[in-house]
Amino acid sequence: MKKDRFTFHAYLKEGTHAPTTEETYTGQEWVSFGLDNLFPQAIGTLRDNCVPLGRCWSMATAFIAGKGVKFYDREGEEIEAAQERFQQWMLDSSEEEFLHATASDIALGLSKAWVVRRAYGGSIARLDHLDVSRLRAGHLQSGKVKDYFWSADWSRCTDAGEKFKPVKLPAFDITGKRSKSVLYTKTYKQGRDHYSEPWFLPIVPDCEVWIKVPAFNKTQIDTGFRPSVHLHTFISGDTKDLEQYDKDIEDAYTGATGRGIFHTFGTTEEGAPTLTSLPRGDHAGELDTMRDNAEKVIVRGYGVPDILYRMDTAGGLSSQGSALKAAVDQFMNGFVIPMQQIITRDLVRLMNADGLADVWEARIEQLELFREEGVSDDLKLQVMTRDEIREELDLPELGGEKGEAIPGEKKAAPEPKPMPAKKGAADTTDEETPEDNGVL
Repeated sequence: MKKDRFTFHAYLKEGTHAPTTEETYTGQEWVSFGLDNLFPQAIGTLRDNCVPLGRCWSMATAFIAGKGVKFYDREGEEIEAAQERFQQWMLDSSEEEFLHATASDIALGLSKAWVVRRAYGGSIARLDHLDVSRLRAGHLQSGKVKDYFWSADWSRCTDAGEKFKPVKLPAFDITGKRSKSVLYTKTYKQGRDHYSEPWFLPIVPDCEVWIKVPAFNKTQIDTGFRPSVHLHTFISGDTKDLEQYDKDIEDAYTGATGRGIFHTFGTTEEGAPTLTSLPRGDHAGELDTMRDNAEKVIVRGYGVPDILYRMDTAGGLSSQGSALKAAVDQFMNGFVIPMQQIITRDLVRLMNADGLADVWEARIEQLELFREEGVSDDLKLQVMTRDEIREELDLPELGGEKGEAIPGEKKAAPEPKPMPAKKGAADTTDEETPEDNGVL
């Protein structure tokens, strides 16, 4: 008996949101990032129009950038010379601007790119941030990308003359033979040789859904919430008359001030107009639940904890305090610090290449979400129990129920405030003395 043979050519019917980056032999020296070579720009547009994604991006950018970078040796001792060298590299921007711009690219899922400039003799003289969304990789040579190309606008690079013509830049060479080179860090992903791809690609459809709901609501408002009507009128006239007639109907039935009654006129020789009322479909507000669900998927797919994204204290600060602290710790250790290593690893690499061989590690100083002084004391009183505060202060726990007196402890009675001197007394003056206001 002959057996049927089946061959599967595709397993994912829905396709993929990952960009196409295959090397094509069309004569161009760079590899297209997406079918239209504009995948980074598409991700940026998605962020600009989707509030949840934009907020996650800005939050992650701030956390990844931190408050500055420091360098350490194998024993964990800070190396001041490395910090001074790093500041010397920052010629056109400050350390804060450099870290924030780099973190912005990383938070968008595109990794990062720097331009390393060397002085005569090979020492590093300058380090600049490069907009990674405008960078394209060249074809592989011996399994590696040896050249990169940068254009201010890739959508116009082929038809705008020299203005947007891609500029060829060599890849970073640790030997120091190139006066200017690009240090592009590509996060690893199987089968990807040229570019980093966002980890949040699966939430792209949810971002598109979120964007469409406000647009739908806006359309409903613009049309004045009027029911859809099919009006067929028997009328004779030339093309210009029919266009004006159609415009009059549209003006009457649309807009925030649309008329509730549309009155038409006709002659006895003409047929009566046929009016067909169509039932109203979804209107503004009915899709808000869909938008809210999409927001949850976007936030969780990006990787920001819900409690940190919403800062929801509806259950009371006491019940949310521990959960918020745990969420911040998880976000820092599981998301932020791994992203920061994209920056710190290359900084250590550059320091070693510039002669500072004792630099073993670089760390970005983290943001202080809960400050240790000032206003944070009030927050602690609201989110921590009294025993938690005593434990932080290295004090023994209090026994008994809340409000119950503790044996051996007595509250000191407040000292009575001094009575103000009576006006008109012979031994008083108009001015208060230190004794009067309790200073002494």
